[in-house]
Amino acid sequence: MHIMFLLPLLGLAVQVSPLDSLAQVVLRLEAQRRASHLGGDATQLAAILADDFIDIGANGVHRTKQQNVEDTRARVIQWTTLVVSNEQVQVFDSTAAVVTGEQQGAGTYGGRPFARRTRYIRVYLKRNGRWQNVAAQSALITP
Repeated sequence: MHIMFLLPLLGLAVQVSPLDSLAQVVLRLEAQRRASHLGGDATQLAAILADDFIDIGANGVHRTKQQNVEDTRARVIQWTTLVVSNEQVQVFDSTAAVVTGEQQGAGTYGGRPFARRTRYIRVYLKRNGRWQNVAAQSALITP
């Protein structure tokens, strides 16, 4: 008798808006992207970035997927800290999403240490059944 009462409640607990679940998929990709950078995992990073990915860094430099992946593989860039705050996802339809947030990051680039706080935007598209990061841009947050 108690089971019959609980079943409708369980149905309510697992109902999630399709847009919410898509936002969660994109947030998981963002977490995997950060883990790739922190762990130097170029293979995982390559899977997240689309072949036509473009990146405008906080220093204004334009970079491709190949440049990002190779710098990670060769350990040209080595992240030691990537802390995210104010991260939000806006899902536009079932195939497009934008992530915005702030990031406190530190590491080395070409052997030189760096530390910076940035605000970022990343665009994700779902193509051929797979979500990938197609564009990114960062801007320095100055005190």
